[in-house]
Amino acid sequence: MKNNIPVLQIKENISGVHIEKITDTVFESLYDSVGQLHRNDHNVCILLNRGSIELMVDFKNFALSPQTLLFLQPGQIQRMVCFGKNSDGWILFLDNKLIDEHARLMIEEALFNGPLVALSPADVLWFTRYFELLYQTYYDEALDNFHKPAVNALVVPGIFKVAAAFRVNARSAAGAYSQRSIELTINFKRLVRKHYRELKKPNDYAELMNLSISYLNDTIKSVTGFTASYFIQQEMLREGQRLLCYSDQTIKEIAAYLGYDDAKYFNRIFTKLAKISPGRFRSNFKSNKTMSLPVVKNRPL
Repeated sequence: MKNNIPVLQIKENISGVHIEKITDTVFESLYDSVGQLHRNDHNVCILLNRGSIELMVDFKNFALSPQTLLFLQPGQIQRMVCFGKNSDGWILFLDNKLIDEHARLMIEEALFNGPLVALSPADVLWFTRYFELLYQTYYDEALDNFHKPAVNALVVPGIFKVAAAFRVNARSAAGAYSQRSIELTINFKRLVRKHYRELKKPNDYAELMNLSISYLNDTIKSVTGFTASYFIQQEMLREGQRLLCYSDQTIKEIAAYLGYDDAKYFNRIFTKLAKISPGRFRSNFKSNKTMSLPVVKNRPL
């Protein structure tokens, strides 16, 4: 399978960590690479103190502004659409091996709705001070042999704070639902990410979770506002879009990989969900045509 989209790596890093102050100069130096369709082999965390950034992440546009944190994971298809002049803040690049497994799962569960999380004023202050300390430590040559362990040790509280911020917003979005309903929804989403290629129907997941289909559907709909089928279809759509963009597999081969024996049926489902056929979606990206994507502004997840 040919990869048509470049995978960017962390440069000039200390064992998987790199941090920069956001300036117009930094954005301009990055734009040649991140302004094009690409994937990262690492995590990216951005906090703006002033200004704006618009990015396309997995075929949705997101507008980042102050008091909002952006967290991107490895493998997501993305590009920077534009950035506001005189922006400042912080951009942190992190190797995935430095992310605690428990924190990673918490972030992944909240990231289903997008990579943005709204911060409280107290959290904005915490992250600003944190990035300042990490930045000073990163460029402190006087640490000598203690440089690497000092930087890596400082990564830990930042990751847990990111995970906590996403969890708070996810709970806020869930409202006054019972803990059981929230946990059931989280578990369902986790199973969908793992089994969407072979399990296509909500009833498949109900059986896997030892629940009635009506209870599963009612719970998912009450907590998220969407049906169980929606999440199964969206996971398929997201991976289908990725494969259409970065692989040279035929549409029939992509359909088979995603668990559809009938390529025509896959074509109908994809077209219904994406409002564009798989073939046209691929050709638009191959020819670098701009696709009309809604902009998701900062909001609690």
